[in-house]
Amino acid sequence: MRVGVAGLGRIGAMHARNLARTPGVDEVVLIGRDAGRTAAVQSRLEQQRTADGAAWASVSSTIDPLADVLPSVDGILVASATDTHADLARVVAESRTPLLIEKPLALGVDELTSLSRDLEATGTPIMVAFHRRYDPGYQRLRRHVLDGDVGTLRLVQATENDHYALPLDYIPQSHGMWLDLLVHDFDIIPWVVGDPVVEISMIGSVLDEPVYGDHDDTDTAMVTLRFASGAVGSIGALRRSDAGQDVRLEVTGSKGAYGAGYGPRTPITSTEPDGTAPENPYDTFGDRFVPAFEEEIAHFVRMIRGESESLTPPAAGLVATALAEAAAESFHTGRPVRPRTTA
Repeated sequence: MRVGVAGLGRIGAMHARNLARTPGVDEVVLIGRDAGRTAAVQSRLEQQRTADGAAWASVSSTIDPLADVLPSVDGILVASATDTHADLARVVAESRTPLLIEKPLALGVDELTSLSRDLEATGTPIMVAFHRRYDPGYQRLRRHVLDGDVGTLRLVQATENDHYALPLDYIPQSHGMWLDLLVHDFDIIPWVVGDPVVEISMIGSVLDEPVYGDHDDTDTAMVTLRFASGAVGSIGALRRSDAGQDVRLEVTGSKGAYGAGYGPRTPITSTEPDGTAPENPYDTFGDRFVPAFEEEIAHFVRMIRGESESLTPPAAGLVATALAEAAAESFHTGRPVRPRTTA
């Protein structure tokens, strides 16, 4: 199997490495516009393969346009800049090449609704990279809810703390915490609990980096949620936490409480008499979600073979995008907002 990777930043390089380490992949083709950068990524992957000592697929590179490469690959992974996603998704879908594309496909509900309909009409297998749906912990948490172990849903609590601050020059183009960071929570929470959010509120402060305030953004936030069932929830979010990368979700119901993201590397130090400090706290989101990213790629390979269907088709992002829009409105107006329906 020959799989291409277009977009060779941090995310693209990580996906290329995981593809090269996935059984069934014979060659990973790095697709870039800058020959020097593409060669540098290829060299770095070769060094990682040598250090790994495990069986890897071969890695090649090209600066040919994506459209010219598509006929020669079995699948394509797109991890380019956000503003290129819609156009590249259309090009790939029209070629009928199985696609895994980084989120978001589009920044607004209206644009995403139109785009997802067009993409799905082609019949091309497409996965959008909401990677938490492929994470074993979140999948088990969802199963506890579906199997009734939680009982009647009452309370949902999430933590979304990045370890390292964003580069200052990225903040103006990040599209706000609601779309750049919290969108993952807006996707995974309704998916896990199976209960739509009918009201959302968001407050925030600028406590870490003043440039967030210059762009009507926030680095420290709290989101509250009200679900259709009457259950309530919250998401606490920090753009920088020196404790480490901290991403958790806890679901409490009438029969029990279950959580994902808890373990010896969770960056919380207990102050109880027998409490312990975390061992090797998670460093980055890539570190925190190693199993999710690996399973996402393995699922993509199975989808290319026709053995699995996408858990994250183009329309999957509609709920998260609607919640992000509502959170932004609440943040700027100070009022609770009912998210737009995406049915």
